[in-house]
Amino acid sequence: MKKLFLVILGIGVFALVLSCKTAPEPAKVTAEEPADVQPAEKPVESRPEQLKETPAVEKEESKDEYVLDEATYKQTKEDLTQLISTLNSIIAAKDYNTWLTYLTKEYYDYYSDPEVLKEQSESPLLKKYNIVLRSLKDYFNYVVVGSRKNVRLDEIKAIDADHIKAYMYVNDTPVIIYELVKINGNWKITHF
Repeated sequence: MKKLFLVILGIGVFALVLSCKTAPEPAKVTAEEPADVQPAEKPVESRPEQLKETPAVEKEESKDEYVLDEATYKQTKEDLTQLISTLNSIIAAKDYNTWLTYLTKEYYDYYSDPEVLKEQSESPLLKKYNIVLRSLKDYFNYVVVGSRKNVRLDEIKAIDADHIKAYMYVNDTPVIIYELVKINGNWKITHF
């Protein structure tokens, strides 16, 4: 247990150092992200077109960007804020089986792939503690639990009406915390 705590703590410190650099585009939360990300001084409550102009956001925006109308944006953000709060509780409780119910088949298959697990295992902190990911459950226990149990939703960006990227700001840099898809009226974690 102490070793796991040290791994998670190490991941957090490493991610904090990395997050001080400006990324060319929003990063996905991975094993290198902080275990307990501290809230920004002031959460961002804005529409996509009102995002702070940072190189990360500018690079991702395009003329063909899908924009939700104001009412849909507000309702979607409220729904996803509640979902992320629920996910935080599930992840903090290390409830793997319930977490699985929030995944799409694409996400499940992607993070169950031995090549993806091998690549994730190559992260410096997992290597340092000789942690080798062999299954989705390992990925959940050693990556998800440490990096997503205390995330918050600061911003959303629609890919289309049913596909959303959820962002949290870390040191004024937007970081993708989830890629989500709406299936039969329910939001699920997916992998684009």
